[in-house]
Amino acid sequence: MATSPNFNKILLGATGYTGRICAEHITLNFPTSLRWAISGRFSQTLKKLAGYLKTLNPNRYPSEIIVTLIDDNSLPNLARQTKVLVNGVGPYHRYSEPILRTCAQEGTHYVDFSTETPRIAEMVAQYEDTAKKSGSIIIPAASLSSSPPDLLAWLIASKLREKNGKPTKEIVACSKLNMAGMQGTSAITALESAQHYGIGWLLSPNPYYLIPANSSSDKKKLSLVFLGYKNHEYLGALTTSLVGVSNSAIIQRSAYLDPSLYAPDFVYAEYEPTSNTFAAILAHLFIKFAVFLLGISLIRSLLRRLSYEPGTGPDWRESTKTESAIIDAIGFGGNGTKVRGKFVWKGALVHISAIAAIEAAGLLTEKATAGELKGKGGMRTPSFLGIELIERLEAHGCVFEVEVL
Repeated sequence: MATSPNFNKILLGATGYTGRICAEHITLNFPTSLRWAISGRFSQTLKKLAGYLKTLNPNRYPSEIIVTLIDDNSLPNLARQTKVLVNGVGPYHRYSEPILRTCAQEGTHYVDFSTETPRIAEMVAQYEDTAKKSGSIIIPAASLSSSPPDLLAWLIASKLREKNGKPTKEIVACSKLNMAGMQGTSAITALESAQHYGIGWLLSPNPYYLIPANSSSDKKKLSLVFLGYKNHEYLGALTTSLVGVSNSAIIQRSAYLDPSLYAPDFVYAEYEPTSNTFAAILAHLFIKFAVFLLGISLIRSLLRRLSYEPGTGPDWRESTKTESAIIDAIGFGGNGTKVRGKFVWKGALVHISAIAAIEAAGLLTEKATAGELKGKGGMRTPSFLGIELIERLEAHGCVFEVEVL
């Protein structure tokens, strides 16, 4: 980045469902010295959002409104104006490529909410070298999927190394999401991803999607059974997890990027908790059948009609009363050492997604200002930000715990 940027961060897609929550979080929690802007395609909706934010905190509303198109003529100027760009424009497979590419080329740090593993794999393959050359830190999937599981895995691996000085061999996790409803853009993203990429990556997940094919860790195969259940000594009866598909790929990439923490043949496996083996088998078969239905065009059309419109969704403040996320995990190190970790969030799932991405962006801003990111560019994962991001999430109500067993 040749010139000094005007802003610490720009929130692109600020008027979307998650974008508005991100803007509220910045307005209510960041220092008044922060120079930031909201950006999108429509001036009127941006002005309306800015007016609302001013009622929340008259000293902290956006420094500027930037109207932009998502094209190669407009994006370079946008990227040059900021240290960090938070991309809330989805579905990501449809809109994100020029945004991410421009940030990688211009040396602008980048954060998004993507859970589309095939799309992230495409971006890694295409722009890893570009980001390294420019010094841009690119962190996709910085939201609920996959910041908490990636950070928890990092915390467990760090504890194991502290305990025995050796890298982690395996982490088995179970995650439980209590969700009241799905906002429109997320639903459309799921449906369009099934259409664009097919359903094979969901039916037969590849946890090594985001690492080079010739790396040693991609040779280790997960121990899976046809009926999808696992009885774990510490975690109990477990079954197939759909969110585990994207989380596993992100964490395996974290392991590839940090061989000091993770063994070359490290494996991360994520499941959902269930009551017994029979319930686990039924849940597994139901999930696979549901994924199969996503492959049928008529079913996708019906689900699209039943979903919220893009940019709308359930009242997230009401969802705060019923939604939660819990991840329980066991890590295995050398000499039989075991560490148990836990993540807990009680509140709207979209809220923690917004918090996680914005706090990651805030930390990148601080590190960029301090000159701590030089020579570290590339396609990273949330755990690149380590304990500092964990502490920032804890300050907003997340719980991270680890103990040696």
